[in-house]
Amino acid sequence: MKIGFIGLGIMGNFMALNLLKNGVALNVYNRTKEKSKEHIKKGATFLDSPKDVAKKSDIIIIMLSDSKAVSNITDGDYGLLEGLDGEKTIINMSTIEPDYSVALFEKIKIKSPASLFLEAPVIGSKIPAKEGTLIILAAGDKKAYDLLIDYFNMMGKRVMYLGGIPKASYLKIINNQIMGITMGALAEGLNLSKKIGLDDNVIYDIVNSGAFANQMFQLKGKNIIENNYETNFPYKHMQKDLDFAVKLSGEFKVFSPLTSAINNSYILGYDEFKDEDMCAIYKSLTFKK
Repeated sequence: MKIGFIGLGIMGNFMALNLLKNGVALNVYNRTKEKSKEHIKKGATFLDSPKDVAKKSDIIIIMLSDSKAVSNITDGDYGLLEGLDGEKTIINMSTIEPDYSVALFEKIKIKSPASLFLEAPVIGSKIPAKEGTLIILAAGDKKAYDLLIDYFNMMGKRVMYLGGIPKASYLKIINNQIMGITMGALAEGLNLSKKIGLDDNVIYDIVNSGAFANQMFQLKGKNIIENNYETNFPYKHMQKDLDFAVKLSGEFKVFSPLTSAINNSYILGYDEFKDEDMCAIYKSLTFKK
């Protein structure tokens, strides 16, 4: 069985490499071919368009930054949809709007009724992607999930099937909503302690000794103190996901004041820090345009 993988960015790069490491025959496509060098070296075949990937693969995995990027590879004369024929299985692992996931499912079924579709966004950033310890949230055709479970286990440590689309998108947004609010609380606390003149390392030690200590406090708190904003989970992606959460709260008439506040904080420094790690929200708190 031939797997097609589209999108070799921060996450997709390592996810594809983990498939190759497990002996999976892989076709790859990325807008910038340069990023596929290591994959080709390890046996992947680079194809010139998403259409070619769809034609020459049984299963097509998409891992891109947002719905616009997904549209760019699905639509048009050389898009993935043009390459669908027979029974293909399409898995979108990108984090996108729930409404768009439903629309993508419908477009695929119209173009190729026999094809299967699964949304499968992931929880985790660059390091879990590299280590193959992502959490994968799946929703859509159960037959596709059963077909993909072994491949998912090559990329992640836990896989959950949630039922129909867009339940996986909903859960991913809520997870990142909580993570974004928690990140904002950590950044605000560290910022206040710095202004007061408290020792950063003492604050870090206390925060990570209390009842609410967690892995994010350990990793991101240390990075903030060390002024290390190397991108593991991009600032721009966190702002995107918080924006999804704000819209979802409005759609379901849920009062989410913390989500709106932290989203506005991310928006404040977006142009300046968008390509840095999400913990650059700390810098956004004192950023003046």
